[in-house]
Amino acid sequence: MAKILLTTPPWQSFHTLQVLFPDIPALGLQILAGVLRAAGHEARVADVQHLRPLHPDFIRAIEEFKPDIIGFSNSELPNAPMVVRVAGEIKRRYPGIKLLAGGQAPSFKPELFLGPAGPFDAVALYEAESTIVPIAEALVSGSPLDSLPGCAWRAPDGSLKRSGVERVVCDLNAQPLPYWEGSLKKAAFSKGYFAAVETSRGCPFRCTFCSIPGYYGAPRYKSAERIVKELRALKALGVTEFSINDDSFATRPAVVREILETMLRENMGLRFGVQIRADIIAANPDLLELAARAGMFLAVVGFEGYTSAVQDESDKGNSALINHEASRILRRNKIAVYGTHVFGGPQSGLRDSLSTFFYGRLNSDIFRMTIYTPVPGSRLYDDLSDSSQLSSENPADFYEGKYLIKDAHNPLVVQLGYYFLLALHYALPDTLLKLFSSDEVIRTFTRRAYRGAVYFVLGQALSFVRRGPQKI
Repeated sequence: MAKILLTTPPWQSFHTLQVLFPDIPALGLQILAGVLRAAGHEARVADVQHLRPLHPDFIRAIEEFKPDIIGFSNSELPNAPMVVRVAGEIKRRYPGIKLLAGGQAPSFKPELFLGPAGPFDAVALYEAESTIVPIAEALVSGSPLDSLPGCAWRAPDGSLKRSGVERVVCDLNAQPLPYWEGSLKKAAFSKGYFAAVETSRGCPFRCTFCSIPGYYGAPRYKSAERIVKELRALKALGVTEFSINDDSFATRPAVVREILETMLRENMGLRFGVQIRADIIAANPDLLELAARAGMFLAVVGFEGYTSAVQDESDKGNSALINHEASRILRRNKIAVYGTHVFGGPQSGLRDSLSTFFYGRLNSDIFRMTIYTPVPGSRLYDDLSDSSQLSSENPADFYEGKYLIKDAHNPLVVQLGYYFLLALHYALPDTLLKLFSSDEVIRTFTRRAYRGAVYFVLGQALSFVRRGPQKI
């Protein structure tokens, strides 16, 4: 039996989403812990997303558990340098522990984690439910990884090796329940715990900036029976709120309806939030009404923009009309609208960016806007990389606050315009008044947004002081 500690990247100042959503646990690690435990191994989750790097609580978890393997999850590329640094320090302090990396960044960029002097012993590529058990057993026993699917490693000659079969797709319905013990978060709007659930994996759409189709491949779905089974188990553990972590919720409206009707029939009393497309909302107003009655209180909606240039650039398939209609439906059902938008892009000009800012603020209860960023695994990244139009390959630059595309735009002007509009957003009276909104959800998320903005500015200032001015 092996002992595996699964952990998240630590908190960094650009993690504004972790300030906005501090209660969402590391579902992917909970799932893998369930798989490992079902195979007879001992697995725990150390969720350190809210802790500074190498926090004493993390070190204490290592020393008390004494794991054979520490598995680091890393989905976002800008986390990679810190994950490698933390792993290097762990290897220095505990040289007998094997280190494994997994998630989107290690899958798309394994060389960052398996450098000649890198601390990691292996990378689990793509989805790891079907591969983590043999990889962990090989690392503990010292067996070669050559014959195993779904992994990458550094050969004795220094070359980077990858399995002949890199992707092993799992049956979502056949997996054991996630291991939730010790890693659920306190609920924000009720007395109880907050959990995360997935009803599907992957996305049938191909937005240019999104890495999900490239990571998961074709979308797959859990049955309504399996999802209800998880909800019942979570309720028994004291969960009162949860997030549905699907990258595009309700692409199967009939199955979602069955789940919602079961929640109402069994009087589960659970509140939940989702990520959902505007066109799905606009096409299914009755489904959103049912969701609100079942407990839905927040919708994270990728509006992206309100002009044809932004919509064409993102290949979202929405329109300004669809975006406005989706917002109206959500607000009519008293579901808070967390609207996400993209700023800048090769086809976007000043008018497009100002439209995104103006209409996005009107269309959202909580407004978020990030620079159009080429994420590894996305169509945008592949196209720009193939045509040598990326201005940087430094992982730390991919935090959605830099303009990384070589085109006619001046990147400094794009960035200054972006930060000016964000500062204006937080300074305008209608945003400030939301700090005192009678709607608890809007009030809470607005306060979190201000806190995240302060942390980000302070972090950027500290980074500037430490490194000095950088070339744009």
